[in-house]
Amino acid sequence: MALALAANLQAEPRTFTSPDGRTLQADVQSATADLVTLKLANGTPLTVQISKFSAADQTYIAEWRKANPMAIKYNFAASFTKDKRDSSKTSRNNEEITTDTWACNVKLANRSNQTLDGLKMDYEIYYTQVAGKQAVTRKMTGKADVPSIKHLEELVVQTRELKLTTSKLEGGFYYLDGSRSRQKDAIEGVAIKLTHDGKMVYEWASAGVPKDRGATAEGTSSSLAK
Repeated sequence: MALALAANLQAEPRTFTSPDGRTLQADVQSATADLVTLKLANGTPLTVQISKFSAADQTYIAEWRKANPMAIKYNFAASFTKDKRDSSKTSRNNEEITTDTWACNVKLANRSNQTLDGLKMDYEIYYTQVAGKQAVTRKMTGKADVPSIKHLEELVVQTRELKLTTSKLEGGFYYLDGSRSRQKDAIEGVAIKLTHDGKMVYEWASAGVPKDRGATAEGTSSSLAK
């Protein structure tokens, strides 16, 4: 049925109409969610915003696109920043405990030459928890839906929150095991995977992400913001 539809849509040049009534005859050569490339009667290619045509033409182009799916050359760029959402202090056994609530903002740039809908992101946030003389690397995992993103557009996807602590001994006190008087948990890096229509299309890891990521333990429940 799809082949028949494609044949019908390509049988002869179509008269396209703009909202102000101007017309042109052309064949559709390719189309994305935003742009259509037409071949004019004299053979000249013309790339136009689909929104420049009438509603009927936009429907026609959408049907042509379904019948002639375009191979997507996935290309992205990613980075991340840390965002401190909240902070509180308490005292316990001559220690001052600061609890900070963090999230990560993952910036994603689409360089795939077309608008992409339905992207899904799996992310891992790697952080260090310090207890005494020992620092342990842990990770928090999560999922997020990526909004529709146009070619060359950049957007930010926010992760869920993570609670990290800093402990500091009051003046004149020290740990018997020789641990530092100030111990601070810290976010080290972020890794992401993007999937589209059930297929993984992009993977990225920032500096600070362990090479042996599979061996990193999940965070304790006390480190995860509820």
